Amino acid sequence: MSKRRGKPPRIPQLGAHGLDDALHNYATEWSSSEPEGLAALRRATWTQTVKPQMLCDELQGRLLASVSCMVGPKRVLELGTFTGYATACLGEGLAPDGRIDTVDIDDELHDLHDAHWPTLGCAERIHRHVGRALDVLESGVLFREDQNLFDLVFIDADKANQRTYVDWAINHVRDGGWILVDNVLWWGEVLRVAAGTSDDPQAVRIHELNAHMKGHPALDNVLLPLRDGLHMAQRMPR
Repeated sequence: MSKRRGKPPRIPQLGAHGLDDALHNYATEWSSSEPEGLAALRRATWTQTVKPQMLCDELQGRLLASVSCMVGPKRVLELGTFTGYATACLGEGLAPDGRIDTVDIDDELHDLHDAHWPTLGCAERIHRHVGRALDVLESGVLFREDQNLFDLVFIDADKANQRTYVDWAINHVRDGGWILVDNVLWWGEVLRVAAGTSDDPQAVRIHELNAHMKGHPALDNVLLPLRDGLHMAQRMPR
């Protein structure tokens, strides 16, 4: 991270992929800075949680905010809330009457959300759902108040069910909408799976997910080697 803004150090890249630290820091330095409210949430995450490295870094957060601003979504779904940093980033481009539904199995971080979301101006438009993502998706609760399809879905929940979440999103995102999936490089282990030198179960599932998204006729995809990888796909017309 940029030292001049007093941020916690970024977790080094562990795999042989993506930008090296010097280039990553350069890209962060010459990109727009995260708002101070988000910087405060980042600091709180690093000082108050057990696994702060789960937080997306500043550059990825700015990308999520940029995508949201370009889409101008009315309906956003996030699977995997954690401390709500990415949630707030996605909220930056939300339409005036827009709403974010965010799902997480852990309710112990609600106090952290409640302390920071109001200062970011997005608290009233975020609706939390506590439970397993699969259970929430299958319950139908996401469409009880609004029958419209989602404009943007961000998937950052348990990795074992990523493909199921993607397939659900394909059926519940509007034509031209976007599906974003985090952690699709598994710190480079997918390279070894592709080369046939690794049978790591998690990396195998992620490699298969990437192949599934590339080959799906309903998706126009791009995989970005940013941090641990971000897979972006636009829903093609039905």
